[in-house]
Amino acid sequence: MRILYLLLIIPCYVSAEINLDLQSQLLEMAKVDQEIRKELGESGWHKSSKALQEKALLIDERNTQQLKSILNGRSWFTEAEVGKEGINSAWLIVQHSPDIDFQEKMLPLLEQSYLNREGVTGQEVALLTDRVRIDKGQKQLYGTQANWSDGAIVFKPIENPETVDERRAEMGMPPLEFYKKLLEEMYGLKDHPDIDLN
Repeated sequence: MRILYLLLIIPCYVSAEINLDLQSQLLEMAKVDQEIRKELGESGWHKSSKALQEKALLIDERNTQQLKSILNGRSWFTEAEVGKEGINSAWLIVQHSPDIDFQEKMLPLLEQSYLNREGVTGQEVALLTDRVRIDKGQKQLYGTQANWSDGAIVFKPIENPETVDERRAEMGMPPLEFYKKLLEEMYGLKDHPDIDLN
């Protein structure tokens, strides 16, 4: 009975530690990020107007600057501080940032958060790792970056593709072939002539 009582009060104690103002800021930034991407998707991504694409870039730049400001004087967030949703929101801003140097600087901090089990997932680390590597002209490690082109999923170059599934498994991700089928189901029946799926 005593053990059950302790288990019931621990979640209340943890949630009381969450910085709701900070969490709210991160969630709002992620909401704006997703709203513009939904708009881009509905208009046809590469077929969308220049004005809409510029709006998306402006949002990503603004979100990046706001996140940098929040992080000024600190490294990263903990799940106890901003909750799982807050961590995921902050990661999303980093992932969509147009500032490659910022992404590269944040990557080891997110890797440490993942290793410490502080809210960042293995998949999130893999996605950011691959994005940074591709942007730097390197091959990706986990096969998360692909294009939908001419009716097929085309992965960007992968380092040692014969062992990619082992690396994916280490990050808690399914095999590449499963991921490819998932992407095909998501995008195959839609009118997307060329989409960057990263």
